[in-house]
Amino acid sequence: MSLFYSIDTDEVKDELDDLRIVIRPAEVSELLDLHPNTVYRLLQSGKLPASKVGGAWRICKSDLIRFVERNM
Repeated sequence: MSLFYSIDTDEVKDELDDLRIVIRPAEVSELLDLHPNTVYRLLQSGKLPASKVGGAWRICKSDLIRFVERNM
């Protein structure tokens, strides 16, 4: 998933509307302008809901949105 889009394309609009998208901690770090270690601390503490898939953290977009809304 690229972080830079041309918002005019239908593909991007579909992707942005799809709450089932799963993203990596590095992407969360870029999106929220947080240090990667901060993201991992949030994951390990359970403050940011996520799951481990094959030993790697994955965050559902819908959980990230709820996290941001709760902490704004």
